[in-house]
Amino acid sequence: MTRYLVQRLASSGFVLFGLVTLAFFATHVIGDTVFLLVNRELATEEDRLAVVRAGGFDRPVPEQYMRFLGNALRGDFGRSIWQNRPAALVVLERLPATFLLAFSALVFSVVSALGLAVLATRTSRGWLAGGITALAIALSSVAPFWLAMVLVLVFAVQLGLLPSSGFGEPRHLVLPVLALAAGPIGRLTQVLQTQLASEMGQPYVTVARAKGLGRGQVVRHHVLRNSAIAALTVVGGELVVMLSVAVLVEAVFAWPGVGQVALQAIQRRDLPVVMAAVIYTGVVVTSI
Repeated sequence: MTRYLVQRLASSGFVLFGLVTLAFFATHVIGDTVFLLVNRELATEEDRLAVVRAGGFDRPVPEQYMRFLGNALRGDFGRSIWQNRPAALVVLERLPATFLLAFSALVFSVVSALGLAVLATRTSRGWLAGGITALAIALSSVAPFWLAMVLVLVFAVQLGLLPSSGFGEPRHLVLPVLALAAGPIGRLTQVLQTQLASEMGQPYVTVARAKGLGRGQVVRHHVLRNSAIAALTVVGGELVVMLSVAVLVEAVFAWPGVGQVALQAIQRRDLPVVMAAVIYTGVVVTSI
């Protein structure tokens, strides 16, 4: 266990170091960083020079990189040009909303996939199991961003049943969770169906059926428990995917998470907030 933890920490640290390095060269070397940090229409040449001196952009690139790396390790990404507050604070205060969306979608995905897989395994009707398999494949193939727009068009615009944006009430979670959970439901259902079918062929199932237990009882009391470990390994990976895809889903539903604030920062050329959003998202993803 200790060796695994050390390897995991080392790999996470390596990934984060690469992310920080990539972020630096993407924003400090490619193009004019100062151009992104000042208002071309209102800023004077003196303002531009002040930004150059304050940010150390007149220093050699290796020195800029070491300064940037040190600041990133301290969580200092500068001040938001848009909100005039520390960029790290702007991003960190949005993380709870992103976590709420991702974990709600994860719980819904696990419960739904478990129900579908158990239903397909318990039934002796081949058409029903085949239909569930086809549904799982279809769900795993749907793009979350496209599905989010379809859900808004159908349930919010045409039917008026659910809000297309908002935060604070359970109904505001419904459409974003559906858009984010569709793919994981499909993938988890396929994994669970395969695992449950494999377990159903084990000798202990034959013994249990010989003792008079019904198919549903065997699945519920024996097969499902033995398949849980395989499912849990997939759930962790799906959480990582959800946190990554949540950025796109938040943009559609105006969900006040990291994805929305990053999009707003890009539109306003607020480079410190964009950097903080990218790196903090990377920290969260690599920590899971």
